[in-house]
Amino acid sequence: MNPIHNASNSEKETELLYCIALSMYDQYSDKQKLSQLHYYGSASVVYQCRSHQKKDWPLSKAEDELKFIEKHGIECFSIVDKFYPNRLATINDPPNVLYVKGSSHFNLPYLISIVGTRQHTYQVKKVVFELLEGLNHLKMGVISGMALGVDGLAHMASLENNLSTWGVLAHGLDTIYPNQHRKLAIDILKNEGGLLTECRKNTPAMTFQFPKRNRIVAGMSDATIVIESEVKGGSMITAHLASGYHREVFAVPGKIHDTKSKGCLWLIKNNIATMYHDPIQLLEDMNWPQKPESEPILSPLKQKEISQKIDNPKAAAIYLLIESLGPIHVDEIAQKMEMAPTQLAAFLLELELNGHIYPKAANYYCCT
Repeated sequence: MNPIHNASNSEKETELLYCIALSMYDQYSDKQKLSQLHYYGSASVVYQCRSHQKKDWPLSKAEDELKFIEKHGIECFSIVDKFYPNRLATINDPPNVLYVKGSSHFNLPYLISIVGTRQHTYQVKKVVFELLEGLNHLKMGVISGMALGVDGLAHMASLENNLSTWGVLAHGLDTIYPNQHRKLAIDILKNEGGLLTECRKNTPAMTFQFPKRNRIVAGMSDATIVIESEVKGGSMITAHLASGYHREVFAVPGKIHDTKSKGCLWLIKNNIATMYHDPIQLLEDMNWPQKPESEPILSPLKQKEISQKIDNPKAAAIYLLIESLGPIHVDEIAQKMEMAPTQLAAFLLELELNGHIYPKAANYYCCT
């Protein structure tokens, strides 16, 4: 019996079965599959119009895959589906199908990808968290590859800042690689994010799958930010792909003799990436809305950390203000804190003596 007869009677499931079967059909290249889908409009029509090839379509395997995704609450989107990631659909080599576990609301107004080395330096965590703290006023999502190192930090910082984040996998959704990120994957799913892949179940994380994964990371995003990278590596592949897709690329500069910074410096030197300085600069370069001044660019966790190291609540509030808006003039601090200059001067002196802030020329203050 043709497996299609065992599938659900719904038109949607029937079309989904043919989409999965077409993605498994090895007589067409990926580009040929894409061309057929765009020409005929759906996988079921491709199947009907290619009657001499019907016997070769792997419908039994597709039905097995369909049962798996239905059992585990996984969605599958074809390139011609209206819910397919809109940015990804515009690149020249998009996946024909995507499997998504969790939220599929990835067509947000703003999307960035954050990538970098697995073995990063100590400063990377601060860079990633400050970047997303500075962008959390946007209705934005963050894409990364679920790898150890910078990828994991990007996902964790997104969750900390209540931003949706999607992990792009280089394997099927029947497993999580690396195993250390199983809890992270669960947290992503609990917080309006998701996991996505073009790989069907039982597809292992092989070396050749990672560059294919990287094109999804680059293609789904408006901008890719490379935090740290050697001259060769997956992050450099993602940066080159993003540039080739005419997306913005940013790179965080580092020490010229630091191996982990050489990739970013190379991207900047060769005009592939814009040098990243801070969230405000990125917002300006992308022409995205700036964060209102009344909102401090600080996460609740950081506010808690500051309150623990600065006992006086008023002094802590002044520090938070300088941290978010500095360098800031003493008159503006007094105005925003609604505090007399003499009273403010005492708090500023206390913060300065304790090494939390320092004065600049013309009565401006910055945090250390």
